[in-house]
Amino acid sequence: MDFALLNGNFVENFASNRAFEYGDGIFETIIVRKNKIFFWEKHYQRLCEAMQALSLEKPAFFTMDFVEKAIWQVAQKNNFTDAFRVKINVWRDSSGWYAPEKNEISWLIRVFPHIQKPLIKEKAIFFDQVPLVNSSISPYKTCSALPYVLAGIEKNRQKADEVILLDCHGNVADALVSNIFWLTEERVCTPALFCGGKKGIMRNVILEFCDENGIEVEESFFHKEELLMAETIFTSNVAGIEAISQIEGRYYKTHHPFLQAIRELLKA
Repeated sequence: MDFALLNGNFVENFASNRAFEYGDGIFETIIVRKNKIFFWEKHYQRLCEAMQALSLEKPAFFTMDFVEKAIWQVAQKNNFTDAFRVKINVWRDSSGWYAPEKNEISWLIRVFPHIQKPLIKEKAIFFDQVPLVNSSISPYKTCSALPYVLAGIEKNRQKADEVILLDCHGNVADALVSNIFWLTEERVCTPALFCGGKKGIMRNVILEFCDENGIEVEESFFHKEELLMAETIFTSNVAGIEAISQIEGRYYKTHHPFLQAIRELLKA
């Protein structure tokens, strides 16, 4: 018998894994609309990159076609046919303490209702209590996301609509579940990934759009004072583009032709 005490009650053979014990895993969140997985190739590529960064061994069967078919199977089983959100979790399936005995994976696919995001976030705050740190795994969505969790708690405590995370040098790094961009003097600015933010799918799409249309982009290290001087500030992920109205008593334009052009990419 193998008993554990869970919330004051004995449970037998408690099912655990390395994602639970050590945050030893990754996840990917995907949007589906009108029977189309948005940016599926980019999502799968990032998933594979993350697995490689964590030294997870991708099995031969775990191809882009296999995972896509599995997504539709789960959606059909749950009677999801139109707009929904998909979450893929992958973790190391191994015993051992910090040092695993093997690098094979377990994987999980779930589907959830998709809630349309608002076009405008009224208030954003900065969060510097737990700074982001650049590393080989920081661009990916790992199961260890405590800086974002604590930032989310602070957002709720201050009744804000968005929270902007900083890196260990005080540079703007990321938003809570999105990347952050801003417009100033006909230039698009966004933090470099060296600040520790996530390698967002929509971030990549926006940068490609700018390159194709000759729009000047600056990926760099920016302190929050430089962000506060912007004309328009917005966050981006595959769920939508949201303009920020106010930060620290300063107000920003929430309508801009560039925002509309990016939103059209999500509709295409």
